Parts: sequence; structure tokens; C-alpha cells
Amino acid sequence: MVLERQNGLVPAVDRAIQILNVYQSGEEAYGVSELSRRLDLNKSTVYAILNTLAHHGFVERDEVTKKYRLGPALFHLGNLVRPRVNVRDVAHPFILDLADEVNETVILGTFTADDDVLILDSAEPEFDMKVSASVGTRVPHSAGVFGKIFHAAMDARTLRRLLATKPLRAYTDRTIVDFAAYQKELARVRATGVAEEYEEYLDGVRAIGVPIVNREGQVVAALIVTGFSRHLDDAKMALLRERLPAVGRRISELLGAREWPAWNGTLAG
Repeated sequence: MVLERQNGLVPAVDRAIQILNVYQSGEEAYGVSELSRRLDLNKSTVYAILNTLAHHGFVERDEVTKKYRLGPALFHLGNLVRPRVNVRDVAHPFILDLADEVNETVILGTFTADDDVLILDSAEPEFDMKVSASVGTRVPHSAGVFGKIFHAAMDARTLRRLLATKPLRAYTDRTIVDFAAYQKELARVRATGVAEEYEEYLDGVRAIGVPIVNREGQVVAALIVTGFSRHLDDAKMALLRERLPAVGRRISELLGAREWPAWNGTLAG
């Protein structure tokens, strides 16, 4: 019979999971003594668990340093889970909470293989006068904040190739269409992790947004808050400049991101 604690946990399995969880701190490898100290476990117990995990490929032992790092078995299991992690499912509760908190429209969009932006999810305030965005709607790749976020993640060659076939368009008299000026704007977005636009896509409408990043550091979506300028005023923009990065970072972490913001390319869905 397998020995179990009263709460139903199997002690050996519980300790193995504790050891694996230590690697979330960011260190690549640990020795038996260090793990023993961190977890307050006997060295012989730690060694036996590591030896078992190594046998199944969950950790690997460096014969030079005698330390253990995560093994390929975890990578293969992770690949089975990742396709099921849907950015909309992860982001949806945050979108609802944010829309309720700021009383503005919150939209999640992704860049597509057709070089446009697909609206994946949205939540709107209750009052009548509001900006609306229906799920499934597509907008141009250069549309306001969406364009700035997805373009900021592209390397120069990819962006130039895109703009050669679908150039920047003047949606309003405030739209940035000069490429040099646009590059400066993208540099600011990369530096701050926040994109803003002031009536550059629709007259009378402002927006602010952040990238959503996967574990490879690719931008898989953009989360934006948008509203009429009289509602989304300077004070609320300043608040969102502080609030949105925390939301974008948390969603990205749930998708496996280790760094935020990150600009390792735009992933086209």
C-alpha cells in the first residue's frame, strides 16, 4: 500500500514537485546541498528524488558541476499543454475586470497571417455612448495602438516588407504616416511597453494598450483600452499608463512568458 498523508498527498511525489518548483526562481541548475537547504529536506532524500527524476528525463545532471538542470521530458509535456492555452481564455477575466474598473471599452486583438488585426474578445461599459468592437471583426494592421504594438515587435526587415505592400494610412489628420517619425514612436513603445494614440485612428477616440507575450517573447496579442476623448481624458490615460502594464504582464506570465515586455517578433495567428 502506498503511504499517504491524511490530506491525500503522496510524500515522495509532493517532495519531487517541490524540487521542480524551485527552478521557477530562475536559476538554471542546483546541487543536492542547495536544494536540501532550500526545502529543509535530508540530502539523501533529495539525491534519491533527483536520481529518479533524471531516470525519467525530468532533470539532467551535469557531470562537471554535479548540479541538476531541468530535462527534456518537461519540455515535451509543456508542448502538449501549450496548444491548449488560448490567449482569449486566459485574458477574458482580466478584460471583464478592467472594463468594469475603468468604465471604458477593453479589446483583445491578434495579428493574423493576412496582415490585419482580428478582434478576439472585448468588454464594454454600460453607458450608451461608447466605442464598440465586435468579436471577429478585422481592422487594418496599422490601426492605432494595435499597429504600434504589433509593428514594434517586428524586426526592421519584416516591417518594411509589410509596409511595402500595405503602407501606413492617414485615418485622421493626426495619424503618423512619416516613416521616420513612426520609427521613433515604435522605439518609445518598445522602451515603455505601452502604446498610446490620440485620435489617430478614429476622430474623437483615444486608446492605450500593451503587448501580450508568450514564453518565446513573441507578441501574440495586444490588450487595449479605448474610449471617447471626453471620457478617456488625460487623468484616466495616466492611470492606465500605470495599471495596464501589470495586467499585460500577468496575462503574459500565465501564457508562460518569463519577461515582459518582450519584442521577439509578432506571432501571426
